[in-house]
Amino acid sequence: MTKEDFFNQVEELLELEGELETNGDTSIEDILEIDSLAHITLISLIKDSFGVDIKAEDFSKFDTLKDVVSKIGEANFAQ
Repeated sequence: MTKEDFFNQVEELLELEGELETNGDTSIEDILEIDSLAHITLISLIKDSFGVDIKAEDFSKFDTLKDVVSKIGEANFAQ
C-alpha cells in the first residue's frame, strides 16, 4: 500500500469526502472533530494493513497524518 492509498482509505472509511481532503498534512484534530470514533477506525486500519499496534492515547501525540505514517514506518509503504 502506498501512502496515497492509505490516505484514500482513511478518507473513504471515515466518509470524509467533501468534508476534508486527506494527505500527509491533514490534521488529526480535524479528523477527530468530524468523527469521534475515527481513532478506533484508524487503529483497525493500521493493524489490519500493516500489523502495527497504535493505541488510542497515541493520537494525542500526532499532529497530522504524516505523524501517523512515521509511526507506522516509511518502510511499510510501497513506493
